[in-house]
Amino acid sequence: MAENYIETYYRDTLNTNNPRPSLEGDTDTEICVIGGGLAGLSTALGLVEKGKRVTLIESNRIGWGASGRNGGFVAKGYAGGYKQLVKKVGLPHTKELHKLATHGRSLIKKRIDKYNIDCGPVRHGVLGVSWNNHPEAVKDYIEFMRNDLNAPLEFWSTEQVRELCKTDRYYDGFYSPEDYQFHPLNYVHGLAKAIEDQGGVIYEATKAEKIDERSDGGYIVNTANGKIKCDQVVLCCSIYVDDLNKKLKYAAFPVYTYVMVTKPIDPQLLDSALNTEYCIFDNRYAQDYYRRLPDNRIMWGGRVSIKGVPKNLAEIMVRDLLKVYPQLEGAVESEYAWGGSLCYAPHKMPQIGQLKPGYWYNTCFGGHGLVPTSVGGDVVSSAIANGDERYKLFEPFSKLNFAGGPLSPYVAQTVYYAWRARDIMIEHFSK
Repeated sequence: MAENYIETYYRDTLNTNNPRPSLEGDTDTEICVIGGGLAGLSTALGLVEKGKRVTLIESNRIGWGASGRNGGFVAKGYAGGYKQLVKKVGLPHTKELHKLATHGRSLIKKRIDKYNIDCGPVRHGVLGVSWNNHPEAVKDYIEFMRNDLNAPLEFWSTEQVRELCKTDRYYDGFYSPEDYQFHPLNYVHGLAKAIEDQGGVIYEATKAEKIDERSDGGYIVNTANGKIKCDQVVLCCSIYVDDLNKKLKYAAFPVYTYVMVTKPIDPQLLDSALNTEYCIFDNRYAQDYYRRLPDNRIMWGGRVSIKGVPKNLAEIMVRDLLKVYPQLEGAVESEYAWGGSLCYAPHKMPQIGQLKPGYWYNTCFGGHGLVPTSVGGDVVSSAIANGDERYKLFEPFSKLNFAGGPLSPYVAQTVYYAWRARDIMIEHFSK
């Protein structure tokens, strides 16, 4: 039996929440997509748009994991960072990866419009703010992004930032006008409807237990109550791949991240702290990210752990918020607080490729935001349907090297503590 959605702001503001049936009996299809998060849904939609017969299976509900619980930022880029990508693969390769990200962001908006997906309000504008007073570093980053990657970032002075984010914690920053925000779980359900409207089939509460190769070519996906005969299979299971494929399982590691949503705040009081509808994130390694919701709440995200969801999560997140906006002391109360696991690779890039002919993987999108899931779905569906080789741009990050196995989350936690320590040192020596 599938687990239903945990209690989140998104679950309680869903436009439609109709469960799909589970698979009962055997069936056949051209492509079986395993995993009903944004990567799987984007892949399946790309395939049905190209005339392919597709069956998607999800062990719980579509968007049950991070795809339906995230901050709702549609911002281009990769968690690995573009300057780090240049060091690893060179500038020409990085430019091609950036083109994919720019296209992926546009593709999300195109699908919202094409399929009338009600996941709004869609609000444009993302503001990256500096925790420390290093304007030359910010200007250097903007120059790199504008000159080398043609990204239209704008430098904002401390005065401009503090006009909207009324806190002395922030200094200057940069504004990205083409990025935007929306309701991710409503977008998930909109993608699912678009897939079904074009003949695709979605089964929930249907866990893939084993994948067998057929003697005549293709694959058999085994589930508890039926088998799916297919020509090709795409694993989009994120951290929930379990033992379905051990190469994928041990090439990444799970970490927990957290989100809190306040009760509605008096609009005038809220204006005295956060007087903007832009998405905000700071430039620390252990960063906060947040936005003002349409009903005058604040959605606040941040922190990383391997230990699951703490019982006092709401208290912790409110405390983080008040460190930035102390003027809201006594007026902020959490209504929702949740956490969940994400799939990270050591290089902080997606893992996209083939394990063998017709056996694809499209996974590991933790920390990237929503855009790279669209990229993965586009390049994999285009590769299957049209022989497109853009997916090979991810080959340097898709060798599925061992990432530590059972000990990998502890390594991740150690790295996170190191990031926090580095943030503290930078802040101290900046004073």
